[in-house]
Order: sequence, then C-alpha cells, then structure tokens
Amino acid sequence: MLITLEQAAKSIINGGVVAVPTETVYGLAASLTSESAINEVFRLKGRPSENPLIIHVSALSQIESIASAIPADFDKLASKFWPGPMTIVLPINADAVPAVARANLSTAAFRIPNHTLALKLIELAGPLVMPSANLSGRPSATTPEHVEIDFGRSFPVLDGGKCSRGLESTIVIFIEDQWHIIRLGSLSANDFLPVLGYAPTYLQKKTDAKPLCPGQLYRHYAPKAKLTMKTTFDENFQGVIVGFSDRVYPKGASLIYLGSSREPLTVAENLYSVLRNLDAFGITSAFVDCNYPQEGLWVTISERLSKASSCPDRG
Repeated sequence: MLITLEQAAKSIINGGVVAVPTETVYGLAASLTSESAINEVFRLKGRPSENPLIIHVSALSQIESIASAIPADFDKLASKFWPGPMTIVLPINADAVPAVARANLSTAAFRIPNHTLALKLIELAGPLVMPSANLSGRPSATTPEHVEIDFGRSFPVLDGGKCSRGLESTIVIFIEDQWHIIRLGSLSANDFLPVLGYAPTYLQKKTDAKPLCPGQLYRHYAPKAKLTMKTTFDENFQGVIVGFSDRVYPKGASLIYLGSSREPLTVAENLYSVLRNLDAFGITSAFVDCNYPQEGLWVTISERLSKASSCPDRG
C-alpha cells in the first residue's frame, strides 16, 4: 500500500512501522524512541535479536548527542561520504539508544542516507532504525514491489521507485587506531583511500562472536532457489545461468543477466532483483557465473552471491 510522506511520518510518530526508500535498499523504518515499534521490526523480519540495527539520522548533531566518543578522522569520513552509503559504528551513551536496537552492545551504527524522501521523513519523525525491508535471510528489497512480496500488499510503503545503488551501505569501525570494514557494501575499500591515506582492511566476524552490525550472519541475501557458484561452463552445459550480457554461454543454457561484466555499478543495482526473479520465475536451481575480478565493488558483489549460494567458495 503506497502512502505519502506525511502519512509515513504520522504512522512512525504513532509507533508504526513503514517501508522507506534509501539509495541503497528499502528499509523497515521505526522510531528510535519506540521500543514497541523496534520490537515489531524484529518480529516482522523474523530477525535474530542479537543482530543490531542501524540508526538513520539527517544531521551530525543527532549522532553527537548519542555517541560517547568520536574517533580520529570521523569528520573527514562524514564530510566525504554523508549523505551516502557509509555506516559508522561508534561507542554510545547506553541510555540514549534502546537496548533492543543495539542488541545490548555498547556501540551503535549510524548512517545519513542520500535519499530525499528518507531525509525528509527523518526530519519529520526523528531518528529511525531501518534494517532492510525483507524477510530475514532473503534478498533485500530495492523496489516497492519487493516489499509487497515479503510483507503483503497492505503493508505501508513510501514509494521512492527503484533504489539507485542496490547494495547495502559499507559499515566501518575504528579499532586499534585504524578504520576497518566490518560489512562490505556500496563503497569499496579503495574509496576510502583518498580520505584516510589507506584502504581499510575487512574484518570478518569470528564464528562464535556476537555481530557488531547487520549482515554478519552467514546465511543471508538468499533466494529460495539453490545457487551454485561456477567459473566456467562447457559447451554441453544445460541449466539456468545467472550471468553477464556481454558474454557467450552454452546454447543449451537458460540465461538471466545481471548486466554487463564491464559495469559493476549496474550489476550491483540489479543483483537483488535478479535473485528475487529466480523465485518469481519458479526456478529451483541456478549456476552463477563468478568469473569476475576480486577488486573494487566486485568484492561486495562476490560476497553477496557467496552468501546467497549453496556453495560459498568460488570454483
């Protein structure tokens, strides 16, 4: 059910949950001040309670009133990448953020989205928690139609059309005098190089460690269809290939294109729609062409496909 900006703000102020567009993916928005609404977000998604939420704000002052410390180079990162697809994990004053939103951690994740509707909504309704608007573990929603598939046609959606980025924000944290990436996203490590003077390393969550941010649980972004990563296809191959429009594949294969292998931004924008289309088309098994470079945005694309597949290792 498509609603207006004013209707979305009124619903959130009154303790409701609304699907909201950002430049990355659609989010399930609830007021940071409403524990009941935040609990409803977890219930709707089927999200594990130990998986913390990102707080979306419209101004740095809203972060400064919550954070207990600001790390080195924070201002540089904020100036360069906000509004935009970067999330920063900061130590906080615990009483400023409901425990359920931060999974009882002493930190919280913050982002200023680069989307006019999202920013206007935050200005009207205040800071929002806003995890991706999909059932937990499934591909994120990048259109209003995706939200309706997961939550029904009566669920309130603020229509912003198709998300321009198509991949979640990159999440960074300051540890031992350096910035590190703890969730791969729309910004690559090299995007930070001109700002920091180095490319942040990617810190993967240890198996038994508690998540510090969204996206650290392994089974994620997955369609119902069984996906297998594959680098080569012989001429006799038959089956469904999720591949690239500028490549030649076996004549017996059925093809679903992510876009051109020369255009990672387009592939990123289309990724979740393609994964969702596998289920919409009734496809139960597909092979993903994973013959692409392990650099730049391809690192994030590769990680998302690996998490969505039944065979995490490239091969």
